Amino acid sequence: MSSNTPNLNLLKKNPATDGNDLFDVNTMLNDNWDKIDASYQGLDAGLDNISFDVSAIKDRLNTAITTSITLKAGLQTITSDRDKPFNFTSIRGCLLLNLLGRAGNFETLTGWTAAGTTIALNTTNALYGSNCVQITLGSTTGRVSRAINTVSGRTYVVAVETRIGTAANVRVDVTGQGNGNTVTSTNGYQISYMRFTANAATHIVGITVTGANGQTVFADGFRVYEVSPTEYTALTTLTADTFAALYPYTEGLAGVKNPYAIRWTDNNKSQIVGMLAFDTELLASPTADTDADREVLSVGVDGQYYKTSIYSKITLSGALNWRYGDAGGTVFKQVAVNGLVVGAVAGSGIAIKYEGKIIPQGNSATTEDIQAVTSTGDVFVSIPQADSGWGNSYTPTVDEIKAYFYGWVMYDGSQPTNNPNNSLYNGSGTKAWARRSDGVSRTFTDPTATLPTTQATAFTPYELMYRRASTYTVSVPSEGALSLAQGDNYIEVGAGAVIREPIKPQPSSNFYWINGATLTPSGLRSKTVKLLQVYRNNRSDPWTFLGFSADADKLTYGLQQAQISADKFSADDVYSVTYIPMQYYPTAGFTGNTPNNERAILNDLVHDMDYLTRRLSATELRKVDQGSLSWTTPTTLNGWVASLGFAYRIEGNRVYFRGMLSNGATAAQTLLFTVPARYRTPRSFTAPFGTYNASQGQVVAVDFFADGRVQLVTTTALTQINFEGFSYAID
Repeated sequence: MSSNTPNLNLLKKNPATDGNDLFDVNTMLNDNWDKIDASYQGLDAGLDNISFDVSAIKDRLNTAITTSITLKAGLQTITSDRDKPFNFTSIRGCLLLNLLGRAGNFETLTGWTAAGTTIALNTTNALYGSNCVQITLGSTTGRVSRAINTVSGRTYVVAVETRIGTAANVRVDVTGQGNGNTVTSTNGYQISYMRFTANAATHIVGITVTGANGQTVFADGFRVYEVSPTEYTALTTLTADTFAALYPYTEGLAGVKNPYAIRWTDNNKSQIVGMLAFDTELLASPTADTDADREVLSVGVDGQYYKTSIYSKITLSGALNWRYGDAGGTVFKQVAVNGLVVGAVAGSGIAIKYEGKIIPQGNSATTEDIQAVTSTGDVFVSIPQADSGWGNSYTPTVDEIKAYFYGWVMYDGSQPTNNPNNSLYNGSGTKAWARRSDGVSRTFTDPTATLPTTQATAFTPYELMYRRASTYTVSVPSEGALSLAQGDNYIEVGAGAVIREPIKPQPSSNFYWINGATLTPSGLRSKTVKLLQVYRNNRSDPWTFLGFSADADKLTYGLQQAQISADKFSADDVYSVTYIPMQYYPTAGFTGNTPNNERAILNDLVHDMDYLTRRLSATELRKVDQGSLSWTTPTTLNGWVASLGFAYRIEGNRVYFRGMLSNGATAAQTLLFTVPARYRTPRSFTAPFGTYNASQGQVVAVDFFADGRVQLVTTTALTQINFEGFSYAID
């Protein structure tokens, strides 16, 4: 009998049983052909699908697809569809200048006005520094305020961090400009912030408290920043957490210093999974809107990180070669340093005074608290007589000017009751000096009739930032790498990380301690907010991180210390620590991308394999040579003396210098110092440097030889040679 095929169901006759059947063309031929033809159409469609799938795979292998991503300031959750690396692209610099100076830190209450309240310093609830302000209501509402200088038409942000004690609520405000968000939560410190456009030369900023008589609020970290119009517009879209990360409390010339991105195991930041951090500071114009006014950190084609350097900063301390100025008013004196910032753009200076006040560029011959940077690199500063103690009829000597920049105020000490508040020095009587007890206020201590030659305790020197006429690219040391895991990733972007600071742990009670209250000090250079990692011979070491129970220890060491049992410690090994210090800088976002297909992942692997060995070798060598980027002071020769921290160090493939040389022999071919082999240039070269004395400034040529010698070319050197910011390549 007949049967059918299993796939196409074609009719098959059995000759043994169907041999006598009538041959039917339709059933025995045509129907079978139709079935075969129909099956070919399905086969053709299937082949088309196979071709499409192969083409898609080919595209994924031939064309890299990536997704751009920006890691914003603060803590955020990034969801990833798979495990993938984060490829860093760039960070842009910024600069925050707090118009309140250091007054918003509330280490002193000088200058603050209380209305309907009483105010007092409080240490227990301090958020920044050693104190905060405690505001106690005298009725149902009250305010603490002070005036700031503004420019009509420009845009500003105002913020303060507040902690409610027993009052109902608190907010920041600006007279005639409105209020910030109202804080009612009693859950720790909360930020109140607002923006405004100035319509006068001064405005009153304040903290308004509502509640009942005797109720309290604590406040700290008050700041006012001028921002660009672009930033001003974007403020309406920011959350409180993002605002706090972008506009933290700062003092001085605060750029994006040592930026980092950390991936945590959870949003409580329990444990680090990965970290990418940089050892640099990215500066900018205070109201920069374009990259032309910002320093930018980016990755080069060689896989190394580079900064486009535009600005320089220098400390205006008493170690500089100050002189009396060319002019002066009745209530101020003008002083100057010749050739201090050779190569600066004239008029580009921004200075910060000892108390954090901004000293603008201007005519220092006619107005007090003005600085001027000239085309020849001279720096002029006008000093109010109330700050210096120099009376109208007195001209200070060079050493007395230096004493001022060391933090000492002059006065007539001929009477025991005299002090800088009641007795200027006018050329007669007894010369005397005293220092501000807290470095800021007009409470004086440590009176002396001996001219001071060292920096006063608690004093913060003036600081100057200026723009250089030439822009150059410098390599930037980095630490670690960042990747995303499939699912949620908790990533924190911040600034201020201290990377691998050398430390010598100390023993106590069967443990070794870092940053602990041990008999022999084991403290880090800065107070800690969070310890991130301890390293032993450049490898991670499992120390336990602990808090402090005593408030006195918190004021001394910060929030965390580390311990390890004595049997797991080796005195022969080298230890270092990476941590977040109790110092505050603006934060900028990390831009980058992630690979989204096989070709992009393959490109990353090839790129990483190509450069990984070289970069790791350079990093390890840098750590060995520098002790985590420490500065090396050479042995100076022929009478030259290191000043202003004169030293050098390696960053990437360059040797960088800071500070000055002073008072040595100036004959041609005089040897200044010699650098070790690791720091030597492969090719001898000559470079110009600023040199000056009390009355003039000029340029001197210096030879750097491949054998390590550094010497004068000509006899044009004066009493000081400025090496600040100079660098050269070593490969």
